[in-house]
Amino acid sequence: MQNKILIIGFGNMGMAHLESFIKKKFIIDIVENKNIKKINDLKKSKFFHKNITIFSKIPKFQKYLLTISATQSRERFILIKEFLASNKTKYLLLEKFCFLKLNDFEEFNKNLKKKTKTFVNSWGYILAKKTGIKKLKKFNITCQIEEGSLLANITHIMHVFAYFNNKINIHKIYETKFKVIKSTRRKTYNEILGTIKIEDINKNTLTITTKKKIKDTMIFTIRQTLPRISYKFIIKKNHQVSYYKSNFKFLEIKFPFSKVTSQLFVKKCENKNFDYMPSFENDYKLSTSLLKKFKVKIP
Repeated sequence: MQNKILIIGFGNMGMAHLESFIKKKFIIDIVENKNIKKINDLKKSKFFHKNITIFSKIPKFQKYLLTISATQSRERFILIKEFLASNKTKYLLLEKFCFLKLNDFEEFNKNLKKKTKTFVNSWGYILAKKTGIKKLKKFNITCQIEEGSLLANITHIMHVFAYFNNKINIHKIYETKFKVIKSTRRKTYNEILGTIKIEDINKNTLTITTKKKIKDTMIFTIRQTLPRISYKFIIKKNHQVSYYKSNFKFLEIKFPFSKVTSQLFVKKCENKNFDYMPSFENDYKLSTSLLKKFKVKIP
């Protein structure tokens, strides 16, 4: 178990996670039975080596250091439940949105969470931490995002809010000029157009607004009321992130969005310092608040 990794699902996300471990001393098992082309491409690539084993079904009676669920959210709970019934893993990493149904969140939280330490692959906390802000008093956050991308990124956006409000519970969720449509990018899922406003019990707010055309991928603006101060970070389409304090740029970084949590896990295994890894416990509060409010299919 000491250095054994399992990746369930081998689409683009599964491949991104594999790249985090491929040059390290890990034994890697991959489960995939649909994306045969991706598997064949892997076998022909420079990444493939003797420490990688491919399964068409979830193996049984195995012990892993880390298991990554990189499947779609609608099938994730069933596969994780099947895996934990006959295997052990010290850590479990879930792609977001963790589960599609509220009941799945509740059952995992009540019965399955105790079997392992669970993280969520979200970059929200990590990007927020790089602002250097340790504590905010009364504040509001706005996020502008391109139409068609809100639900696919809402976990990350909510985690930015959770970092700044110190994981305080969500109190209210409002919507204005709001409508649910079928996603044009992700079949069988929905998308939201308009504005969502989220408020915690201290009346700090997060306002998310979709824009038809936006130069950058996402723009976060954080404003503290007293003393009055503003921060901003802009996620660009080339994966660059620029940070501003009162309109002065103080940091620009290249950020590995899709595989950031697995890269941090590698650092942990090497006994290096690493940023906060988002826990399932906090994501559970945020995600179930959304599912209770909106009847949508979140990718």
